[in-house]
Amino acid sequence: MAKPAPNQDVKPAVKIRRATEADWPRIMEVLEGANFHHIGGPEMPSFPLSDCFVADLEGVVIGVGGYRILDETTAKTTLLAVDPAYRGRNVGGALHQTRQDFLRDQGIKELYTNADDERVVEWYLRFFGYQRTGKVIPKVASFGRDDKDEWINLVAKL
Repeated sequence: MAKPAPNQDVKPAVKIRRATEADWPRIMEVLEGANFHHIGGPEMPSFPLSDCFVADLEGVVIGVGGYRILDETTAKTTLLAVDPAYRGRNVGGALHQTRQDFLRDQGIKELYTNADDERVVEWYLRFFGYQRTGKVIPKVASFGRDDKDEWINLVAKL
């Protein structure tokens, strides 16, 4: 199916839902737009579809957001990417809010995330209640921004 044309009216039509196997090829295209497509590599050994949500616009995946539950009260986000044609329309915000709400409903109290882009860090701080942990995590392979060699670690209390 062809991608819908981007426009200012996409937000109301976007549906956040669980990913399916049929979504995998399009998920990989979206992830490639953020250099997050090296699944199976050292930065992202696996990306189970059972632990992710997609943003669906008229039957086409335009964004993806994953998570991993670490223990009874702790989880970590995995990947969050939006097709570049649909960025700036709160698709990523809707995906992150959905996974944050889902994890809170599962009893998660702390949600960690890593980012390599200061604009993304500020977005998490401003809109989702994250705080910097003070930790930086060295990258071990090309993933995300190639001009950055470490991840900034953040945590949100749910």
